[in-house]
Amino acid sequence: MRILVTNDDGIESVGLRSLTEALCEKHEVHVIAPVAQRSAAGHGISVHSPLPYKELAPHRCACRIAVDGMPADCVKLAVLYFIRDRLPDLVLSGINEGSNVGSDVIYSGTVSAALEGAYMGVRSVAISNVDRTFLEGYAMAADMLCRSLDALMTADLPDYTALNINYPSVPHRGVAVVPVGRNRYTDRFYEVGEGLLQIGGEPLDDESGTDTDVSLVRRGFVTVSPVTLDMNDYKVLEKLKEDLTL
Repeated sequence: MRILVTNDDGIESVGLRSLTEALCEKHEVHVIAPVAQRSAAGHGISVHSPLPYKELAPHRCACRIAVDGMPADCVKLAVLYFIRDRLPDLVLSGINEGSNVGSDVIYSGTVSAALEGAYMGVRSVAISNVDRTFLEGYAMAADMLCRSLDALMTADLPDYTALNINYPSVPHRGVAVVPVGRNRYTDRFYEVGEGLLQIGGEPLDDESGTDTDVSLVRRGFVTVSPVTLDMNDYKVLEKLKEDLTL
């Protein structure tokens, strides 16, 4: 299988290395990822300036290209330029260093890269290790993903939909296909210097009683959630047609 690997933690991140090392055993792997940390970049792309890139030693991969851009940029560059003549069968974004559950998906460059792949017509999966200090989790997540590729490739997904997978902070006790939950934070800004503000905060909402990615991953399950670029609220749409007069 021809696989494009990208992420938002940078091309030298431990999660990306763990994933590519596992995949290169049996697959043709193209790594095109940001040159440095781009976490919480969302679905931004670079439209106002050229994108610098550098080809790196492949290390058993078909290619390794570091891009000074966003995660979604990397997927666009791969599909439209670097491997346009031999398109990937699958886009894998990760393994992210930290969780991408609940409301995190709004900001996640990892999830956005997978959604960009889906937007461009390629089966796409984002995968995260929820506890970046659980170093064994990267290898465990990579092994689980490699063993699940056939199932992930044949799952019935509509257009513009990707899968968001999170690996728990312990050896997993099972796999749960669940919706994305909600996890707000006590966000606040701190002054860290003259004219400098830094955001910080802790998780606020507890969804321990609901079956969502937020709660199930805390209980030791691998969570699999379909996410989509279709941002329509169809129930509200139909009600607005009846109720809204401007």
